[in-house]
Amino acid sequence: MSILRAFIDFLENVKREGIAPVYLLYGQEDYLRRQAIEELKRRILTEESAQFNFDYVDGEETEVRDIVSLSETPPFFSGLRLVVVHHSPYFAPPKRQRAESHGKDDPDISGPKEQEGIVAPGDQVLIKYLENPCKTTCLIFDAGQKVDQRKKILKIISKKGHLIEFNYLTTAELFRWLTRRCDRIGKTMSPECVELFINRLGKSMYTLENELNKLIFYTGSRNDITGEDILKITSPHAEENIFEMVDAIGERESRKGLKGLRELLEAGYNFAYISYMVARQFRLILQAHELARQGNRGAQLSKSLGVQAFAAKKILAQSYNFKPAQVKEILEKLLELDLSVKTGGQDFYSAMEMFIIECVSKLV
Repeated sequence: MSILRAFIDFLENVKREGIAPVYLLYGQEDYLRRQAIEELKRRILTEESAQFNFDYVDGEETEVRDIVSLSETPPFFSGLRLVVVHHSPYFAPPKRQRAESHGKDDPDISGPKEQEGIVAPGDQVLIKYLENPCKTTCLIFDAGQKVDQRKKILKIISKKGHLIEFNYLTTAELFRWLTRRCDRIGKTMSPECVELFINRLGKSMYTLENELNKLIFYTGSRNDITGEDILKITSPHAEENIFEMVDAIGERESRKGLKGLRELLEAGYNFAYISYMVARQFRLILQAHELARQGNRGAQLSKSLGVQAFAAKKILAQSYNFKPAQVKEILEKLLELDLSVKTGGQDFYSAMEMFIIECVSKLV
């Protein structure tokens, strides 16, 4: 089932069956989770009752007993009480799974009880409440992280309420969503511009909405949003900056490459991510060389590389700036750089700066 379909089903379920006593909203897409919370809030509370019957707490800073206490408190006057628990940590996989998913080498300290899902004494308090939730309270857990489907607590929520996953939309779903958003506000964006917009900014609907609002303000009374507007006004996603950095190396422009590196670091991306993404880009360029030699183009090239058509075109264009032997040498240098930084031989910025300068000088 598509994520948008899941969201529509959630709305229809609320209309048809009313408010459940407990919801777990999880997944990467913050925008849809927040929209779901706002819809429930709109149906449960009035402006006046929100002052007395609404609690919003941070699950990482609030004791489980306090959350249960809030949930058991009867609403003032009439209606329902709404309790929203942001950053809900009770549903994550055991420590070993979390460590592996983040590439860390932490030991597996979980025992039999943790594997069953009872990872802290407070969880038992929560489980006891959820087995018989208060009918005058709607308790919403807002969890951005992955959840462990084996956990007992999830099975109880599924029985007493609803579990709804909100991951990023597919490119096709985002395409339709953006097109409808533009139609509603009287703006037009060509399919090529919508594709550019998504590829430049990534799949977060919050990011896309914020950047679209910037474009609406910038274009004013003009109906058409152009590719030039997008490139001028929006802040590029990390992958776009990686493209630009590799372009700069291929075009022998070390200053432009160093500027791209600084922008990635200023945006908060760490050494491991930048190093991985640059190496990935050069590996794709090497693959594109071989695939193009075999006659792969267009949709076939995109499928073979495992990237969107827009990205495949850019990778193919970048491949013309490098010989296969040069790409192999660059990948070897990146491997050496990675090892040097990890063992403390160099700091990342200096090492990456030297890498860009050396690549450009050897390509000249």
